[in-house]
Amino acid sequence: MKHSKYFNYYVLINCFFLIFVISCSENEKDFSKVEELDQSISEDAKLENIDLSISNILIYPNQLDKNSMYIDIELFSKNAGEGEVQISLLNDGKLVASNSLMIFRDRSKYSQSFLISENINFEKNFKFEISALKGETNIANNRLFFKSNLKIEKPKIAILSGKLNFNTPHIINNINADYDHFYPNPLNKNLDITNFWFTKYDIILLDNFPIKPVSDKWLNLFLKKIISENSSLIMNSRLDQDVKVLKNFFPIFGFEYNEDIDLNNFNKFSRYKSKSFKSSFISTDDLFNTSKQNISELNDIVDWILRDSDIQYSFYVANIESKINNPIFIYGFSNLVDFEIRTLEAEVLKNEKVMTTIKFLYNPVSGYYFSQFYTHEVGDYTLNIRDNNILIDTINVNIYD
Repeated sequence: MKHSKYFNYYVLINCFFLIFVISCSENEKDFSKVEELDQSISEDAKLENIDLSISNILIYPNQLDKNSMYIDIELFSKNAGEGEVQISLLNDGKLVASNSLMIFRDRSKYSQSFLISENINFEKNFKFEISALKGETNIANNRLFFKSNLKIEKPKIAILSGKLNFNTPHIINNINADYDHFYPNPLNKNLDITNFWFTKYDIILLDNFPIKPVSDKWLNLFLKKIISENSSLIMNSRLDQDVKVLKNFFPIFGFEYNEDIDLNNFNKFSRYKSKSFKSSFISTDDLFNTSKQNISELNDIVDWILRDSDIQYSFYVANIESKINNPIFIYGFSNLVDFEIRTLEAEVLKNEKVMTTIKFLYNPVSGYYFSQFYTHEVGDYTLNIRDNNILIDTINVNIYD
């Protein structure tokens, strides 16, 4: 019986132990549920804070092609998982560029660059639109309107054709410019070239013109026009052209006339410069042949004519309309390679009062100067940029609330 009594105690103790184990197990489950709930709440909080925003926009010219420009966008992501977003650039409500961008969990800063070359209306607003991240609720900062004071300025070129040929459409299609085409042939009585005399041109291109000698009066008026308007001259002449017709034009291209002159002995492309005046004489029967060499050479000549001989700087703000308390970025680019590191400063004025003075830093990789400033007041600001106290440029920016 004693053995049975001890056995009953043993069973009873084991029962209490079993109840204790089960109770602890249930408590662990409860604690686990609490931890899961806390984790779920934490994840939900993160989901609520997922955000992708536009932090900066930079607009600057393409140093390799003056007929195009770059628009860069910088983004900042918060609590984002991995995913892909679409970046769209619009001008006057029309899509001009787009690209996709991967967003990663362990990265917060991103940038994307767009090269813009044509079909841009600078009088209208630009707009960046970024598609929303998964779980993102604040999409107001995924869009940004902005304006640019940087414009793609095309050269103004007049083409005077002695006779209609295939050169004209090839020139217009391959040289990026604003063109006026004139055909001053006596047989072409319906074409009035009055506008030619009253329009200023960067370049006047004589395409197989003239085919007959021009009068001294006409030539004098022509020379007065190109000198007073600082226009440059290109002449494209066929190899069988009567050189007597061209003899009065030769000095403009640096040549001396004689009766034995032969266009076949000329360089196909020649250049001439006298002070600020530039000209180029082209002698070929086939300006636009099957190869692209002539097209490339003509483009080089146009670039050479339009290129300034002196180094000049142009300054731009990333956005001429910026929000208060946000950094305003300013960038300066030169028209030529500048081997001198300059000391550049800008006075920031509001209502003609100097608010602050900022210094520019030089980026040796990209070859431009940059600076930034903040302001806590809305209004119109003027930046006077100086090189060793010499005013070299002035830009304006509007700060809004």
